[in-house]
Amino acid sequence: MPDEPESSVDAAAEELEETEEGVRTTVQRTGPCECVIHIEADAEHLSEKYKEELTSLQAEVQLPGFRRGRAPVGLVERRMGSSLREDLITTLLADAYEEAVAEHELRVVQEPEGPDFEEIDWEPGQPLEHEFRCDVLPRVELQESDYKGLEVDVPRLEVTDEMIEGELERFASQFATWEEVSDEGVDWDDYVEAEVSLADEDWSEEVGFHPRSEEIGPFQVEGVKGALLGARAGDEIELDARVDPDLIEGEAEVLEGLLGQMVRIRVEIQQVTRHSVPEVDDDLAAKLGLNSADEIHSIVNRRLETMVEQRQEELLDEMLRRALVEAVELPLPESLVEDASQRQHTRRLVQLLRSGEPRAEAEERAAEEADMRREAVEFSLRSSFLLREIAEQERILVTESEVEEQVRAFAAQQGWRPEKARAYLEEGGMLRSLRTDMRESKTLAFLKENAEIKELTPEEFNARYGGDEPAAAEQAPGE
Repeated sequence: MPDEPESSVDAAAEELEETEEGVRTTVQRTGPCECVIHIEADAEHLSEKYKEELTSLQAEVQLPGFRRGRAPVGLVERRMGSSLREDLITTLLADAYEEAVAEHELRVVQEPEGPDFEEIDWEPGQPLEHEFRCDVLPRVELQESDYKGLEVDVPRLEVTDEMIEGELERFASQFATWEEVSDEGVDWDDYVEAEVSLADEDWSEEVGFHPRSEEIGPFQVEGVKGALLGARAGDEIELDARVDPDLIEGEAEVLEGLLGQMVRIRVEIQQVTRHSVPEVDDDLAAKLGLNSADEIHSIVNRRLETMVEQRQEELLDEMLRRALVEAVELPLPESLVEDASQRQHTRRLVQLLRSGEPRAEAEERAAEEADMRREAVEFSLRSSFLLREIAEQERILVTESEVEEQVRAFAAQQGWRPEKARAYLEEGGMLRSLRTDMRESKTLAFLKENAEIKELTPEEFNARYGGDEPAAAEQAPGE
């Protein structure tokens, strides 16, 4: 990989002029991601167009007291001249703008706002000038040395004993059952059924709760684990708790007068049940129709090997993207980054709210993550843009037969007919995203074939890249 990228982004201002029928359009790049489209129209050209439109309108309009097409042109102009002038200017500017964008192959990020007619105030017999300021994607001239021969480090991941132990636990937990606990005290992950009441009020309620949640019915209880430690069915415990309005269900007039206050509650434990995870042994194997526990170990090992291979491929793709972004200096339109960041911010806030986090805390947490999220958005935009440019340059395409193959696979997973799957993807606008993802995958495969890949141990990799690496190298698959 060269120390200095040979690629260049055309950031120089340039002026290109087109003249046709009295309309002149000048496109000036004022920055790598900005341009100004300046449109001028001659007074004579505009007057002719106005007269043509006015004559056409006169022939079609019907005003009170006149048959269709018989109203005097002066009356038509007085009644409808303002809207006619606005339509004329809007159409002329829109056509000139679209021609300029197509002629100079501008990739506009956000369409500019239409003309403000209070500022234009055009009258027949006058010339017209107007500017559109646009955010555009930059022009990139890629050299093969920018993306062929990328030097990429990737961690050499292997299945470890810790990963096997963790995956065996996850495997066994699929067959866990809830069993009543009578000879041991309450634990953190147990499920407790109890009658909760107010110590100083005539109110009680049957509830079920997990101590981990620190919620008992309509109450928030800090330190509930310590208070319940060792307690068993039949025991009665008193605790300090806060009445939480978000936890109240149904009518509870007594509680409504205590919202947000600390109260003393009495918890009478009725039953304790615990998630019982079976041992990975021959008995479990027999229940699953297998010959021995060794077969379970083999299944888990194969699953982990597949997951590790997928994880290593994902890391390689991420490091290829990273090397590509570092090799090519690529400015991005601020509006593009801002819009994408805001969408991610909104999505994250919704996720936090749906998980049950209080609104104020969710908003604060989403705001704290904003800078990190913006960096991720910029990285994703830059890498995707460059991958698309490489695909264009190397003529990497996705064929319709390849898309159909993916549609059939999706249909098989959902138990649908291929026609239904395609209709669903098209209606949701996902078919285009599918093609984009497939093209990016093919382009990454192309980069991989032409890259210089060096495998490091997870320790070497993390020592070199630390927290800057897209995803922790030692992270166990599935976590």
